[in-house]
Amino acid sequence: MKVAKKILKIIWKIITYIILIFLALLACFLIFYIGSQIIAKGKNERPLISLFTIVSPSMEPTIMVNDVIFDERVNSENDLGVGDIITFYSETIDTGGYTVTHRIYKKYTENGITYFETKGDNNVYPDSGRIVFSDIVGKYKFKINGLGNIQYFVASKWGWILIILIPCLIFITSDIFKLINAYKIKKDLNNINTNINMKRKKELDDNKKVRALIEKANRNNKK
Repeated sequence: MKVAKKILKIIWKIITYIILIFLALLACFLIFYIGSQIIAKGKNERPLISLFTIVSPSMEPTIMVNDVIFDERVNSENDLGVGDIITFYSETIDTGGYTVTHRIYKKYTENGITYFETKGDNNVYPDSGRIVFSDIVGKYKFKINGLGNIQYFVASKWGWILIILIPCLIFITSDIFKLINAYKIKKDLNNINTNINMKRKKELDDNKKVRALIEKANRNNKK
């Protein structure tokens, strides 16, 4: 039983540390991400990195619905070519003001201005209209499959409750274990002190008995 308790204690500590490290890394990333967004907005620039949750099947099977993509800022139109996946704002595609993530289908220059035409991998026809470099938010770098499902869950009422409760339960449970261990240690110390006191009392009682016998023997000798 003691071995099993020790193993469970070690496992619990490992799980707790992993969760805490993950939350710390997530917090650092969010601080960096939000900070870069604010700095870019202040400089009237595109952010260094951008995250987008895909809600349309137009790029399937390359990018699925509810995948989260990471885009990197592009500093020059020369860094973009046919076949690259980009995220951009479009005045010809009705998205309600949101961005579009499609692949560059064609790139050409007219009157000194570079134009891009795009197409979703799952779409039959290219997108209507064309975009320029200033419309582009970033270039697709990688994705995390299905992360959008977690995002939607976290944004829900129950998601927020769990996000708050889980760390609280971890700390509360950890504190409870610490209190239990402290109580056990205190109890063990009390038992040790009690045993020591009983032993000392017994020694004192034995010494009293010895002294009483010596005094009795002395009295008898005087007689």
